[in-house]
Parts: sequence; structure tokens; C-alpha cells
Amino acid sequence: MAARLVLQKDGSFAAAAAYGSANGAAKGTWSIESNTLTLTSEADPHAAKKLAFEMPRTRNLAELEESYRIQHGNYDEIDNDTANFAQTHYILQMQYDQHPKPPAIDPVYLYFEFSAGPGSQQLLESNETTDLWLPYDPQRTLTKIGFGTSRDSGPTQWIDVSPDSRWFGIGWKKEKSQPIAFTPRKEKGLAEIQRDLNDDEQGRILKNYLITVYHFDPISTPTITPVDVYWRFDDGSTKQQVWADSKQERLSLPYSPTRTLEKIGLHTQGSKDEIEWIPTLPDMRWMRVDWKDYAVPANGELSLLFQDLRLAIEPDCLAVDFGNGKACFRRR
Repeated sequence: MAARLVLQKDGSFAAAAAYGSANGAAKGTWSIESNTLTLTSEADPHAAKKLAFEMPRTRNLAELEESYRIQHGNYDEIDNDTANFAQTHYILQMQYDQHPKPPAIDPVYLYFEFSAGPGSQQLLESNETTDLWLPYDPQRTLTKIGFGTSRDSGPTQWIDVSPDSRWFGIGWKKEKSQPIAFTPRKEKGLAEIQRDLNDDEQGRILKNYLITVYHFDPISTPTITPVDVYWRFDDGSTKQQVWADSKQERLSLPYSPTRTLEKIGLHTQGSKDEIEWIPTLPDMRWMRVDWKDYAVPANGELSLLFQDLRLAIEPDCLAVDFGNGKACFRRR
């Protein structure tokens, strides 16, 4: 593979790559923060937009019961209204499955305050999802969690937590040239979090708090070309609907005991591609379809390599991994 990167003093860049018969080019702007150089490519106005679909999870009526959701973990956050609606309808839950890459971060100190006694600290150094364990003492419950980038200056942000919680999900995001910000996402008590843990962790949580810190910076759903949705049944009949609004998260169809749903078909209007059929199990009532959009760039498929690309600044090297190990852009 051959690649070239030109950085201009005005903050713009031009790049190109070739691998066999594939090639691509990109241009945009570059910025530096925390020994990381980030490329931001210009949008390709001539790119053809396509949608990709998959169905990672389905639920029958028994699995939608509240008791089942409590026992096995309600990962899809299905509420009782949805479960009741599924008694008389098929539900297709459309979920946008596009997540930004977490940016590099400087180490962050987490501060813990309790109802009694001294506080404590832990260090967060990774931008990946991280589990932090903190000893639990019923005589001094956790009351606050703070965040700071300097051990000497103390926390710059505090969040209050419930004294009855044992697990805390905390999301963070970091915009360019802005300080990292933390947002409490979820809390769970001991019984609730134990259902989500493996055997070793279930024992460990009895004597500890668990704090899960993860990158959380949702992307707004893009505008889509309307999609024809087909519900195919075992009697040969098909019902058709149109999914035209990417913010519409649910499609539904009345249930009839005289026929069985066999598969769901999806086809973007105006596309020359064939209908994409996804088979379903006979007794399913709730089905989650994850979807994402991707571009077929007019300036070469390898141009996507430079989209939001992050390079580590090393001596005589801008280091990058295109998927086959470390490579370096070097000054010429």
C-alpha cells in the first residue's frame, strides 16, 4: 500500500492512497491536540449514500414479560407499554448504529466522596470503556464522584449519586480544543446490576462499587432516502410500509394468529439493489433492526481511510494503523 499526506501551514491537508487497483484521495483540515494529529475530511458531495441493515436481536412474548426482562437484563430498555403493544402487534425497532471513534484523552483523576471518612482517587488513562472497582462499606456510602485533569488542582466537575446504587454508568465526550466533560448516564442497585454480571463479577460486586466510564457522544441520525419495508408471511402474503423518517424508531403491523411472519425485506427507493431479506423466527413479536449509512465515494473508496483519521505524533513519524500494523508518514 502506498499513501501520501501533505499538511499545509494554513491547517489544510491533501492525501491519497493506492492499494492494487483501489485508490482514493481526500482533502480537508488538520488539528493537533495531546500529541495526536486529527484529519477532518471535507464531505464528498458526489458520494452515493447507501444503507446497511442487520437484525441482532428479537423477542417473543415470553421474553417481553417484565419478569424475564428483570431476570435476564433489559439491554434494549423495553418498557411495559412496548411489551403490552406487542400482544397485538409486530414491532420493528429501527436503531441507528453509528458511533464516533473516541478521541485521545489526557489522564483524568476520579475523586470519590463518602458519607463519612476520607475520600479516595483513581486514575483513568484509557479512552476505551473502563471498569473501575471501588471498595464498598455500608458504614460510609458513596455520595459524590468528581473529575479533574490535575491531581494537585482537584476536581473541576462533581456529580451526586444515590447512596443505594452500586453501579454507575458515566459517559464522557471531548470536543476539539474543549475540556473533557462527564455525564451520569445510569445507576443500578445491587440486585439489578448482579443480573448483568458474570459469576466472578457477581461475587466481587458484593464488596465493591463498580464505575463504568465510556465514550458517549451520540451522532444525530442523517436524512435518508425512503425505504420500502416488506412483511412476508407463510401464506405467501406481503404487507408493505414505507420508512421515510430516520427519526422514526418504530414500525408496527397488527398481529394475526392465522399467519406467521417469515421474514422482513428492506429496499431503498430508487436503488438498483435487490430487496434485502432478513429471516425471523415464527414466534417473534419484537425485532430490532440496526442500520447505518455509508458513502460510496466518487473520489475512490480508499478516501474513507482519511475520514476522521488520528495519527500519533512520534519523532520523525506520524504513526497510523490502517488495519495491518503500524505505519509512518515521514517528512520528505
